Amino acid sequence: QSKAMAVTYSVPSLLVVLAAVPFCQSRVGPVSRQHYSARRASAPIQNLRLGVSKRERTRCFSVEEPSRRSTLRNGLFGTMMMAYGSNNKYFGVAKADVAADSGVQIGIPVGNYLPASPVQGKYRFTPAKDSTPSIRGKVLKPYSYTLDLFPDWKALTVGVIQTGDFCQPKCDEPWTEVKFEGPGVGKTKVMMIPTFRLTNVEKPSMQDIGDVDELIQKVGPFITGDYYDGEDMPTQSRVVNEGGKTYYEYVIESPGAVNGPHNVAVVTTVPGPTDRDRYHAIMVIGNAQEKEWAGNSQKLLEVARSFRLT
Repeated sequence: QSKAMAVTYSVPSLLVVLAAVPFCQSRVGPVSRQHYSARRASAPIQNLRLGVSKRERTRCFSVEEPSRRSTLRNGLFGTMMMAYGSNNKYFGVAKADVAADSGVQIGIPVGNYLPASPVQGKYRFTPAKDSTPSIRGKVLKPYSYTLDLFPDWKALTVGVIQTGDFCQPKCDEPWTEVKFEGPGVGKTKVMMIPTFRLTNVEKPSMQDIGDVDELIQKVGPFITGDYYDGEDMPTQSRVVNEGGKTYYEYVIESPGAVNGPHNVAVVTTVPGPTDRDRYHAIMVIGNAQEKEWAGNSQKLLEVARSFRLT
């Protein structure tokens, strides 16, 4: 047991050390060459050393580089959490308990534990109190959301890094709230994106970010998993206004995309809990392979289009 734990901790530690190297090299490399060129004519070579002071060599960890320090800190915390998740038996925590903290039961059909939806034949997922990253970080407050699923759909594990738990409530990158998979249908997930990634408008509505054709250029890569090209990826879109909110819906044919050749998405924006907080785009994304789409495209569309803020 002790050997297993030692190996587990050595791997994340090595990852942290390796992650730190580019931060130093990216800062020191150019500075070293710059100093060398500037001093070459006037300074004796014996006094030049590396052409960079100790302060400059360690500048990547100084207060002058907050973005690098925060990224390194987040990476360190993330690897510690991965170590915890992969070795929770040593901490006396069962995997089922960790999964339950997300408000879902991993690998169990949702029809066995979620309440029935008002839509016949489906079951409604609503994040429980403090159950998802956005709710724990009070990013969604006072909002929540619902998603209607078929009874045989199952929740999938979301990696610690993907959840953004370590950077809430001020995550600069998109994160995943929850993921589900329908047998023979495809996968779906709820994702949130800080709106400053999409527009310069501080507190944007959907219209501020762009119309339905403009927005897909900005969120398309998150939907397909790598890139979006409207010319090579035929896209159907529509606008739905419901409950005072505007939703943009997309169906994308994306052959060769990381997430699969068929993708659907429903996107809207949500304000922060106070006037000082960020706005976010929140969307459900569905992905299917050719065989899944050919037989069950309507089911994937129904699940995605059931997504609503509450």
